[in-house]
Amino acid sequence: MDHGSGPDHADDDPFRIPSAESLVEDIDLDPYLDRRHDPLAGPLGEPATVDPQAPPLLVLRDLLNDPRFPELFSRALRGADPDFRELFPRDATPVLREFVRAMSWALVTTEEARGDRAKVEEVVDFARHLGADHRKLELAPRHHRHFGEALTHTLRHLAGQAWNDKLHTTLSTAYRVLSSALQQGARQEDGPARIGATVVDVLRPTRDIVVVRLISDTMIDYHPGQYLSVLTPYSPGVWRRLSPSIPSNPAGQIEFHIRDVPGGALSGSLVRGVGVGDRWVLARPLGMLEVDRTEPFRDVLMIAGGTGIAPLRCLLLDMLRHGDNPRVHLFYGARYPGDLYDLPTLVDLASTAPWLTIQPVSEEDEDPWWAGPRQELPRTLHRRQTGTLVDAVTRWGSWADRQVIVSGSPDMLRATVRGMVEVGTPRENISFDRP
Repeated sequence: MDHGSGPDHADDDPFRIPSAESLVEDIDLDPYLDRRHDPLAGPLGEPATVDPQAPPLLVLRDLLNDPRFPELFSRALRGADPDFRELFPRDATPVLREFVRAMSWALVTTEEARGDRAKVEEVVDFARHLGADHRKLELAPRHHRHFGEALTHTLRHLAGQAWNDKLHTTLSTAYRVLSSALQQGARQEDGPARIGATVVDVLRPTRDIVVVRLISDTMIDYHPGQYLSVLTPYSPGVWRRLSPSIPSNPAGQIEFHIRDVPGGALSGSLVRGVGVGDRWVLARPLGMLEVDRTEPFRDVLMIAGGTGIAPLRCLLLDMLRHGDNPRVHLFYGARYPGDLYDLPTLVDLASTAPWLTIQPVSEEDEDPWWAGPRQELPRTLHRRQTGTLVDAVTRWGSWADRQVIVSGSPDMLRATVRGMVEVGTPRENISFDRP
């Protein structure tokens, strides 16, 4: 026993922080402080550079892209409305970077439109679609108002003495239009904003992949290939897009495949912590992956990397409901052979679907020693190839006559689309959902 840590020795260290003070440092006291307290009070350092000759919309864009903006805006939001503490994750930086990207696009597009109503309407229409997705947050008008106040406060703080009435008026007008479109988009959607679901089964086919099966409280009507917004108890406030691997059904059965991505905001805690009985929240389906069934049929090339197999398997299962189908050539790839965890299911599908051909691909020829024992991979018509997915696919040519559907990680998507275009695949033939 280490007696040196007992109370008799607690005062021996003159630099020790008293336990009470240490505890207080870890408590968020903002909700209990005077609301008149300015969350951005304190020295900013050098204010952002503002070009007085630049159009106000572009000045606002530059202020948004100041590297200090996410942290300052996060503090302003937390002080503007206590609900924002629950709506945003503890580390709101990734979410606010997405906001900066979307808002910057809206400002630049509006400036370049130079009064062209059709181009301005593109921005408004984008905000309506975004508002439909934001139904899951269940925002009230006061949330939009407080968000705008925090935004104005943050940009004014960044600009310092360069902030003027023209910038204030321009921001107020732009935000009012976008906020109105967001709320309009939310009102146009029917059905519940959120649907609860219960985890009923958890499978772990590899050490870093989990297959989660759920039963939703009510049926969610999504198209095969779409993804759902998902909120879990493992990372509060973090919504993630997950693609069901089985079609929508009256029983409310849903299956997701999730990989533990190093540094991911949710995947690690989800893969390690999910258990039967956990409650999830599911929201509006999005995404455009689909098989074009316009006659005469055009053959299909599917390319799946890792858990990107989920939406493509959903498409294949849906195709089984039809008597006639185009031919499908599926390239299914992973880092190691043992990571081709869904290959047995795909082989079973192919045994009843003569139009489906499966080509397994792995970057390495053997599994690493630390992966542990792996199940023997089932035989397929084509033997497993070794190499990257893009190399395996382009080795066969351009596939220019096919409808191409790609699903996987951001890096895999970029490499595959770039490689296929380089060998002659028409870019308009390739479809994928941006992560």
